[in-house]
Amino acid sequence: MSVGLEVLGAILVVAGILLIVVEVVHPGAFLMVPAAILVASGLFLVFVPDFFLANPVMAALLLIGVAFLGAALAIPLYRKIAPTHAPIPTTVQSMWNAPAKVLVPIEPGNMRGKIRVRGEIWSATADQPIPEGREVIVVGGEGVVLRVAEVAPASGGSGAASRDGPVRST
Repeated sequence: MSVGLEVLGAILVVAGILLIVVEVVHPGAFLMVPAAILVASGLFLVFVPDFFLANPVMAALLLIGVAFLGAALAIPLYRKIAPTHAPIPTTVQSMWNAPAKVLVPIEPGNMRGKIRVRGEIWSATADQPIPEGREVIVVGGEGVVLRVAEVAPASGGSGAASRDGPVRST
């Protein structure tokens, strides 16, 4: 019977290690606790398989202890491996002078135009029509609508604003 428990233990260890790898590659799922439980259970089944059969209450208490130890170790480890980033600003004023790309054509006097600025999609308007795919710069806005101006091409073509010269307005 212990041969079957040893095989089950090996499977649990492998599953726990896979959870640890997933947590390290994609942090945020808090998989370290179940991974610790799986690895500890698996190791006990591999090395002392009769312990679970002879002392089921002690085995359960041991696994509860492993769960708490796993949580205590996972929290500091998660803080080290978790990605951190600065908060994404979402106010109109924080977007002034930011470069953006037109996703939906912009027409003067309406809010149907869409731009991607700093990874976010915003409604946009402008003083002149701007087709999809053009580079623009935020020159103002109000509420949830940004006012933009087309960035002048580097070759000196026509455009309403350059990256050095937009004027802030509301």
